[in-house]
Amino acid sequence: MKRNIILTLIIVCSFIQITSAQNKIKNSDKPVTITGKVINPDNRPVSGAVIYIDNVRTTNITKADGTYKIKVSPSATNLEVRSSEFGSCKTPINNHSVINFALNGAGGIASLLDDKEKEQPNDDADNNPKGPKAKKMNTYNDIYQMIRGEVTGVVVTGRSLQIQQGHSFFGAGSPLLVVNGGIVQSIDNINPLEVKSIKVLKGSAAAIYGVQGSNGVISITLINGSDKAK
Repeated sequence: MKRNIILTLIIVCSFIQITSAQNKIKNSDKPVTITGKVINPDNRPVSGAVIYIDNVRTTNITKADGTYKIKVSPSATNLEVRSSEFGSCKTPINNHSVINFALNGAGGIASLLDDKEKEQPNDDADNNPKGPKAKKMNTYNDIYQMIRGEVTGVVVTGRSLQIQQGHSFFGAGSPLLVVNGGIVQSIDNINPLEVKSIKVLKGSAAAIYGVQGSNGVISITLINGSDKAK
């Protein structure tokens, strides 16, 4: 009797192990969905760009708004987008579920986002700050393009910045530039991917900088920095 019970337990355990192994194999073969957007140097959507997986052309192309959606094998390693007009860009997938591309004709920039980052809300709201999660939803060639695309109330002309107030400009000249709480002369070398938030300060908020802040203040916090301009 004991022998039969032991034998039955062994059979049940073996069945559970086999079923578990089969489920793992089945789950590992499940296709992974990747979505994203492709933009050109002017931050406009690129339509008709072809998606490649591990150097193999797929039938997927970007839509009129530059977006795409594709299912890939879990074993796929690289995702690439190619446009006859704006060039191409390739990046490792690395378990990311959202991959955006900024094409500039000579390579490009890929911005990667995973499911947790995609679902996390952006809590920054005061003075139109842009947190790192929101920023990763877009890619930019330089900091000025990022300010133009992300910050309202700032007119960007080349590398010249002016803060608007209503239908007129706030002050007559360029705003004061502050990075991680310190006043700087230029923001030319800031990589958009390193930016945590951008805030526009004017009126009483800019008064802490005295006369220097009379044309308003653009305060930038980098991901590894701390914003002292409150």
